Amino acid sequence: MGELVRRFSGFSYSAQGGLQRDGKRIHLGPQARQLLEMLLESPGVLVTKGEIAARLWPDRAASDDSIDRCAYLLRKPLRDAGGEELIATAYGRGLLLRGTVETIDEGAQTLRLAPLSEPHILDLWQTAYELAGNRTREGFVRAQEAIASAAQLDPGNPAVWSLAADIAAGRAVRGFLRPAQAAEMIEDFAGRALGVLRDHTPALAVLGWARGALRGKLAEGLALLDQAVAVDPLYGKARVYRCWLLAAADRLDEGIADCEEGLANSPHDQALLSLHAWLILCAGDLERARRYARDGLELRPDAATLHLVMSIAYSLQGVHERAVSAARRAVASSPDDPLQLTVLAYALARAGRAEETQALIDRLVQDSELYAPPCFLGAAFFALGKRAEALEAIRRGLSEGCPWSSFSRVDPRFVALRGAIDGFGHPQQAEARPAG
Repeated sequence: MGELVRRFSGFSYSAQGGLQRDGKRIHLGPQARQLLEMLLESPGVLVTKGEIAARLWPDRAASDDSIDRCAYLLRKPLRDAGGEELIATAYGRGLLLRGTVETIDEGAQTLRLAPLSEPHILDLWQTAYELAGNRTREGFVRAQEAIASAAQLDPGNPAVWSLAADIAAGRAVRGFLRPAQAAEMIEDFAGRALGVLRDHTPALAVLGWARGALRGKLAEGLALLDQAVAVDPLYGKARVYRCWLLAAADRLDEGIADCEEGLANSPHDQALLSLHAWLILCAGDLERARRYARDGLELRPDAATLHLVMSIAYSLQGVHERAVSAARRAVASSPDDPLQLTVLAYALARAGRAEETQALIDRLVQDSELYAPPCFLGAAFFALGKRAEALEAIRRGLSEGCPWSSFSRVDPRFVALRGAIDGFGHPQQAEARPAG
C-alpha cells in the first residue's frame, strides 16, 4: 500500500508530503498540521474544543487562546494559497472543515518529504504558549526560554519567532520587562520572522505595536498594523495592537470600533474583550465599561484584566469596597503582577487606606525585577493627594516608553491632570493622524 493522500478544495495533504496546492508545498507549523489532520479525518463534522485539546495537548490543559491561535495558524496559509474559508467556527464549541475530502492511495512513487518539525520542537512551542497564558512572572520567563530554544532549533519557522516577540510584548504589558529591553527583543524576533516571510501577519502586528507603544513612533507603528490587518483581517491580535495605538493617537472612537470589528470575528478573544472594556472606560462611560467587564468575565473567567476595569470603574463611582475586592480578585491570579498591584494601590488609596497604599507602592518600587507602570503608580499617588509625585510618575512613563503611557491623556483617573499631561508633549500624535 502506498501513501494515503487526502484531496480537498484544490489542496492535497499527506503525512510525508505535507500540504500542497498545484505542486507547491505550503508551510504549516506542527500544531496546524495536527489540527488539519483531525479536520480531514471528519470532514463536515464538528470537532470539539475538547477533542482538539486532547489530541494536541495530551499532557496539559489547553486554553481557548491556544486553540484559537492554532486555528489561525491553519486558516491563514489556506487563505494565502487561494483557498476559500474552509474552516468554520462554532463559537464556544469547536471547528469543522467545509466540503468533501477524497482519500487516494498514491502508490509507491509518491514524493516523500521530511516532516517540518521534530516532536521536541512542538513540545517547546506548546510549553511556551501555555506558560505565557498564565501571565505570571515565572511563567513568562520560562515561556521566553522555551520559545527561544524552539526558534534556535527551527529558525526557518516564522511563527515561532513571532510568538517569541508576542511573549516579550506580554511581559512588557504586565510589567515583567522594561520597555527598552522589550522593544529590542521584539525588533529582533519579529525581524527574524519577517526575514523568512515578509508579510507574516503576527510579526507585522507585534512589531507595529512595539514601534508605536514602546518607541513612540505612532505613524510608523500604525502603518505596520494597517498592513497586518489588510493581509489578514481575522487575526485578532493585530486588532488589539492597532486599537492600542489608535487610542495613543487620540483616535479613541476608532479604536473602540476596531475592537468591535475584531470581536465580531473572535467573540471570546481575551485580549480583545479586555481592551474593549478598557477603551470604553477611557471614553468615560464608567457604567457601560463595568457592565461590559462583568459580561466579559462570564465568557472568559480567566481574563483578569477585566477585574481591573471593574475596579477602576467602581473607584471612580465611589463604590470603594467593591473596587478593592475586584482588584484583589485580579491579583489572586498573579500575586506579583505589577500592573494588577498598581490598580489595587489605586483602589486602596481611593478607599482612604493610605498606609496600605504606600506600603504597596514601596513594595513595587523596591523590586528591581519589576517595572510597575509609572502612569498607574501616578494614579495611586494622585488618589493619595500627591499631585507632584503623580505628575513625575506620568512624565517618567512617557519618557521611558511604558506601553500604558499610551493612554495617559484619556485615562479617566487623570481628568484633573490633563492640562499638565498635555504640557509634557506628544509630538508623535500629530503624525499619526489621518490626512485631511
